[in-house]
Amino acid sequence: MEILKTDVLVIGGGGAGMRAALAAREKGLDVLIVSKTPLGKSTCTYLSAGAFALAMEGFSKETHFRLTMEDGKGINSPELVKALVEEAPARVRELESWGLRGEWRRGLFSCLGKAPSWGAPLTELLSHAVRERKIAERPWVAVFDLLQEEGRVIGALGFEFRQGVPVAVLSRATLLANGGGAALYPRNDNPVRATGDGYSLAFRAGCRLRDMEFIQFIPLTLAEPGSPAFLLAPPLADAGKVVNSAGEDILAKYGIVEKPVAARCRDSFSQAILKEEERGEKVFLDLRSLGEKNWPANNMALSQLAMLRDRFSCFQRPLRISPSAHFFSGGISADPDGRTDVPGLYAAGEVMGGVHGANRMGGNALSEILVFGYRAGGSCAEWALAASGPGEPEALIRSRWEAFRRGRGSHGKGDPPGLLRRRLGEILWKHAGVLREEKGMQGAMEEIARMKSEDLPRAAAQNPKEVLEKIEADHALCVAEMILRSALLRRESRGCHFRKDDPFTDDRKWKGNVFLEKKGEGMFLSFAPLPAQEPPG
Repeated sequence: MEILKTDVLVIGGGGAGMRAALAAREKGLDVLIVSKTPLGKSTCTYLSAGAFALAMEGFSKETHFRLTMEDGKGINSPELVKALVEEAPARVRELESWGLRGEWRRGLFSCLGKAPSWGAPLTELLSHAVRERKIAERPWVAVFDLLQEEGRVIGALGFEFRQGVPVAVLSRATLLANGGGAALYPRNDNPVRATGDGYSLAFRAGCRLRDMEFIQFIPLTLAEPGSPAFLLAPPLADAGKVVNSAGEDILAKYGIVEKPVAARCRDSFSQAILKEEERGEKVFLDLRSLGEKNWPANNMALSQLAMLRDRFSCFQRPLRISPSAHFFSGGISADPDGRTDVPGLYAAGEVMGGVHGANRMGGNALSEILVFGYRAGGSCAEWALAASGPGEPEALIRSRWEAFRRGRGSHGKGDPPGLLRRRLGEILWKHAGVLREEKGMQGAMEEIARMKSEDLPRAAAQNPKEVLEKIEADHALCVAEMILRSALLRRESRGCHFRKDDPFTDDRKWKGNVFLEKKGEGMFLSFAPLPAQEPPG
């Protein structure tokens, strides 16, 4: 087994991971980024719309704070939101000074990327900065275990799935920045490897997680027959009309009035579409009245014009739309500097919860990765500077590797793990998707328990790719349980958590956060109500 040593280990090669690594490197430490894909590639940052929400161009910090809290239905962490709002402008201006080009609008900065990877200029800039500063990187590694010594995280164990070999990394401090898990759902706009690994790793290491019931689905996703799900530019929803098969105005029908609707109302907009589909109706984006002269002057919208006009005839017929899984609003419980409950373990980006509450405002995800990547990377480095190195972990590494080989690494004679993940995706879509109810979620919990105890141990792992998929399936089953248990506990509808059997928001009983943590071999959940809050001064 290859054993690597570093001061700071960053798990995840997207925007948050790279920004964190750069901040840690500024302290003069050795930093290693371990990721399942090459640096910056096939990440949510790369495939994002490339837009940052921030208090600039006539959009005040007070307004940014208020809208973020409103869209999160009041259960965001005010402390985290304040850090986001206060620091996002400086972090984006910093990127501009490094050479990032973009367009400024009121409250928004957008990269000048091209479809479908508008975030590519950002990841290219960050990856260039990482390599220029000689930060080490190790792609094609799926982390399956965090190493702990006397309760402190001292590194990680992973599987290098291109060569089919184990890799151990020993570190003074470790930072999780490996994103969310929306790719677990069959209809999603995330890269295929976004399987929620960080949530499972943190939970098993002893971290608390929060608000895992809040999975954001993005409504404005192309759903044309024979075409893959494709994220449409948000301004198109305001420029055109959203109608059902009978010609009814869907936004008016469901009282959805906030603008821009695809950034501010992703929760209620998605729920409206699914309710229509349950009634047997289809929902369309009608752009026929626009014409090219009235097309939104937005980089993302302009980059889609030719495709929507030539391939989908958007000026001759309406386009079918339906939601797709997009973002995990909950995640690891951490403070504004990324500290988790476990010594030596930090978190940043989508894997961290608390910023977005019950529903994320459009544009806040990229601002979040810059602000909290920078903060967590610096804080993690400060810990590493003061921490002693691991003791003699060779026996620990051997025992954890043998445990992996007997379990997730065993060959098995059952179904391939890819099939297991697809079945799990169908369960999540049906019972932990846009619309939920208790009976379905309880049945899903029983099926997931059976999959964990029976199907996963028997799953085939005959080659390195199947070992990777078995690691992901193991993480995915843990994450699915988090989503369902949290959704079952919250007996109301709030933000992107909608229960058909409890369809109203109940601030008196449920204005607060659902936390979960590991107790023995089980998952323990608790609800923490929030006191009345005023925006911090």
